[in-house]
Amino acid sequence: MWLDNFSEVYVSMSRNRLRIALTGFSIAWGIFMLIVLLGSGNGLLNGVTSNFGSMAMNKVSLYSGWTSKDYKGLPKYREIHLEESDIEFLREKFKDNVDKIYPVFYTSGKLSYGQEYVNTGVNGIVPGYLATIGYKILDGRDINEMDLRERRKVLLLTEKTSELLFGDKQHHLGQWVNLAGLSYQVVGYYKGESTRSSEDAYAPLYTIGSIYHPDGHYDHIQLIVSNLETSEANEEFNKAIREVMSRRKQYDSTDRRALWVWNDYEDYIQTQTIFEGLRVFIWIIGLATLIAGVTGISNIMLITVKERTHEFGIRKALGARPRQIVSLVLLEAVAITLVFGYIGMFFGIGLTQLVDYFLDQQVKMAAASGSENPTVFLNPTVDLGIIIAATLVMVVAGVIAGYVPAKRAVSIKPVEALAAQ
Repeated sequence: MWLDNFSEVYVSMSRNRLRIALTGFSIAWGIFMLIVLLGSGNGLLNGVTSNFGSMAMNKVSLYSGWTSKDYKGLPKYREIHLEESDIEFLREKFKDNVDKIYPVFYTSGKLSYGQEYVNTGVNGIVPGYLATIGYKILDGRDINEMDLRERRKVLLLTEKTSELLFGDKQHHLGQWVNLAGLSYQVVGYYKGESTRSSEDAYAPLYTIGSIYHPDGHYDHIQLIVSNLETSEANEEFNKAIREVMSRRKQYDSTDRRALWVWNDYEDYIQTQTIFEGLRVFIWIIGLATLIAGVTGISNIMLITVKERTHEFGIRKALGARPRQIVSLVLLEAVAITLVFGYIGMFFGIGLTQLVDYFLDQQVKMAAASGSENPTVFLNPTVDLGIIIAATLVMVVAGVIAGYVPAKRAVSIKPVEALAAQ
């Protein structure tokens, strides 16, 4: 029974090859373009997101600056300092939003080993700070609590800085280097994200503070925040920070140069909002392409049923049941949709996988050569479930498109059907 049905469907499709090929192309093209569009959107989103790396996005950084406005008799061009007392003040004032605070001292100088040297920046940090900015320990260890308490002269370096100092790409753990006349021991190597990576060295906070900042003035303070899930909430938080700090430090709260507030989470939310809009736009275009395919299969089924009305009359006159005739039409609709939908799926997935392979090879080659660059396009693949769902939508549309005219055709009397041209 089923073999006979498939045989009849094949014969019917063979008689209308050009029309079915054109209709099938619209179906395949719809699936193909949906995959390509969604893959492109995912690739762009993954690429931009990868540039954020593993850094904590829920952070707000405060940088000291210089006033640019007069304030209550105080002159402009005063330097605003961030100090240890500000940490407890901020923690208490914003206890509902601030989870952790990381102060940073900064200095710069000549870092040397023998006759070789580099000019570099050195950041005094506390344990855990590197993870918040997306930096990873490649070898050795991070700064620890013992380093802070004992004010140890230890350093974390990048591989590039090490190569310039030691002349090779080995990790010289335990080696002593000279920083501005003082000896420091190399205890670890770190790697930063390509988009934000610097060649600065990192040392314990109190070591750098006691030697280079006896005044206790931090370069910046980083806040890890929570419960700020919208751009509006982050903007209000930024405003509150400026207002309370302006009263504490005696400067105009509208003076943005006195205290720089950099909110990474606000930027991240705005980026995600943009990409949500892009994703919706891509879906609209993709669905429009699918609708074009649905229209194509609907048209071909309408024409097919009209051409076969005479045939249906003969079948009914010979005793064929309406259900058997309708099932033939539906089987043809499903066959066309599945075959060409699979073709579109095959080429769409093949193209995205091919692009993903070449992008992956480029990333590996760049990493091997040491010239790692930020990427804006990464892993342009699509969830297989979405692809299957889109194909099923096409199949259902084809079934409906075939059922309605077929049901109408078989409902007329055999005599009328035989007279149809």
